[in-house]
Amino acid sequence: MFNIFSNYIHTDLLSLNTKKIKKEIFHIKSKDKGRTISNYGGWQSQDFKKMNENFKILFKSINTSVKEVEKYLNLKKELSLDNYWCNINYFGSFNRPHNHENSTVSGVYYVDVYNNSGNIVFMNKNLNSFYTKINNYNEYNSSTFQLRPEKNLCVLFPSYLNHYVEPNLNKKERISISFNYV
Repeated sequence: MFNIFSNYIHTDLLSLNTKKIKKEIFHIKSKDKGRTISNYGGWQSQDFKKMNENFKILFKSINTSVKEVEKYLNLKKELSLDNYWCNINYFGSFNRPHNHENSTVSGVYYVDVYNNSGNIVFMNKNLNSFYTKINNYNEYNSSTFQLRPEKNLCVLFPSYLNHYVEPNLNKKERISISFNYV
């Protein structure tokens, strides 16, 4: 048996001061009415191409994680940050299925999360409901894979991979920063 066309999910638990990052996100929100892309409810900032001074330490850590993924992908050129945006999901807010096809590696960094604030769910569009009777799910027969977010968790994945975020069922906000590398 050959294992073909594999996907990856790369995670790192960072050790950053999330209070400072959270404060900057709320400062950005005070000046930015937000936009609606995949989010239903909640707030999503406009795209940023230029590095915010208060996020430099964060993206220095994320760049280290991206370098690890680059090794496995065997790319001809180094990846660089293309854009990023901030997210605040209030009670009941979620993100519809989407992908980031114009990039190579995408990711999310969780600034503040609580129990029941919504998992990120990755979708295997090749399977959907192909298999109807399964004893135990594994990498060959699963149509979804989900991760429970936690504070300071950085998740990297192929930009073409469809994903969504479950509704936040906690009264406290789930706060994250999403980004793309090309």
